[in-house]
Amino acid sequence: MEKYIGYVRTSTGKQVIGLDEQTNKIYQFIQSTGDTLVEIVTEQQSGKNNNRVKLEYATNLCIKHGYTLLFTKLDRLSREVEFLFTLRNKGVKLKCIELPELNTLTLGIFGSVAQWERELISSRTKAALSQVRLHKKLGTPENLTLEARTKGAQSIKSNRLENENWKKAKMFIDHFQMKHGYINYNEISRQLNQNGYKTRNGCKFSSGIVRRLV
Repeated sequence: MEKYIGYVRTSTGKQVIGLDEQTNKIYQFIQSTGDTLVEIVTEQQSGKNNNRVKLEYATNLCIKHGYTLLFTKLDRLSREVEFLFTLRNKGVKLKCIELPELNTLTLGIFGSVAQWERELISSRTKAALSQVRLHKKLGTPENLTLEARTKGAQSIKSNRLENENWKKAKMFIDHFQMKHGYINYNEISRQLNQNGYKTRNGCKFSSGIVRRLV
């Protein structure tokens, strides 16, 4: 009777359905074989990251106790053929539900296909973004709706008002104005810097920053 460590993975925390689907397939497989499922290890990390904490935990269990690592699809483990063979060479026994006849030959073939698919997806994404940039600048306020721009401006203003450095500098400026009866941006910025005041980002003041603060 084989003993398995199940491994399920999605790339983001929002893909809960994907985790449930993989988990159910693992339970169905165990019921059909009558083998033992020791534990299911769940991880939400990008498949591009080969230094996954939960995967390392699962593979270490397999190596230490002679368990087999059970997963639904090859790309849930990795899309890099070199990494797949690294696991195999470390002594991790692999069992893929959708590739029941997984061996050294098929691991190389399907691992190469998975890697090719990842590279294809990446190239298509880059090409699509290049086309979008030809017609519209990405990440600019002009591309946002009026409501989004308004909320963004309000958020920036709120962050400034609530920042401790900003509050201290504003108080200094108010005292300067009360004492001298006028505003001089250059003089105020010079005195703020001399007295160790910092902007909300921890930088020195300039006359332009003082003007915005006022």
